[in-house]
Amino acid sequence: MTPDQARPLVSRVGSATIESDDRRNGGLLPGIQNYDFTSGQPSTRAAFPPNSEALIFIHLYKTGGTTLNRIIEWEYKLSRICSVEPTWWRWSYQRITRWSPARLASMDVFKGHMPFGLHSLVSRTANYITVLREPVERAISDYYFARRFKPHVHHRAALQLTLKEYFLHKHEHNLQSRILAGPNLHELFPSACDAAILAVAKENLARQFTVVGLTERFDETLALLKVVLGWKVKRYRSFRVADNRIPKQLVSPGTLALIHEWERFDIELYDYASSLFESAIASHREAVDAALPTIHEARDMTPLESRYYWMSSIARAVICRAHSLL
Repeated sequence: MTPDQARPLVSRVGSATIESDDRRNGGLLPGIQNYDFTSGQPSTRAAFPPNSEALIFIHLYKTGGTTLNRIIEWEYKLSRICSVEPTWWRWSYQRITRWSPARLASMDVFKGHMPFGLHSLVSRTANYITVLREPVERAISDYYFARRFKPHVHHRAALQLTLKEYFLHKHEHNLQSRILAGPNLHELFPSACDAAILAVAKENLARQFTVVGLTERFDETLALLKVVLGWKVKRYRSFRVADNRIPKQLVSPGTLALIHEWERFDIELYDYASSLFESAIASHREAVDAALPTIHEARDMTPLESRYYWMSSIARAVICRAHSLL
């Protein structure tokens, strides 16, 4: 059964995203009617020093974003970071959109699970970053994370369902495309994906994102962020790495084929993001090559240093989240 046979896709969502006056986000979303989606030109934004412009990190589920969040909390002043509450992110994000202009202007960084579009509320120039993950790997990781993480909304269901059953009935299909397309007239982000939504997501990545990273090349992504944003990345370790999942090679061919079919829009978006990433790496090749050894050194910690970094990072995350909830 294909996604089109299983349920009708939402029609005209892409056009609503392009044309609607989105009152929740306080203004008209960027027009894209005349963009040639086949050209795929990467952003030509120049590198900028930290804190001169606002930074928005869109944390896509199961892409290594928790690790990047912890790094961000060491790179910027905690009182100037707005952190979307991860567990109740829809409530948290909508609460932030109702902040006063003065409070929004006081933030250097907005980060967390959120759809594209927050820049329309920020008075100064805002630059986006994000990290995408190969969609089949992300779908498998999502299932095993739900089984492991008790606060997950589908934890109990995941314990009773197979990967295939969970993917069909609980997994958010093509979520990377839908989140990066942003809100439409009626929804925080589209509830289903089609070619128009994919085109909007591609356009947003090409024109609005300073850095588009890849989970599978996370160290290079950090090196690129270090070069483009001037980050230091003195210490770095992974957070929330699954220890209970099986490799993709052990998933049945039928389940893999099903995931490929249902995630076809995210797969196309990931391929496009990979081309943007390759272009950015090529543009900064010498600087990235020079930064990579420092990223590897940042991971080279003794067990005691790693434990101290983990505890300190968790403490900073708690402070950041508490400050954002006040």
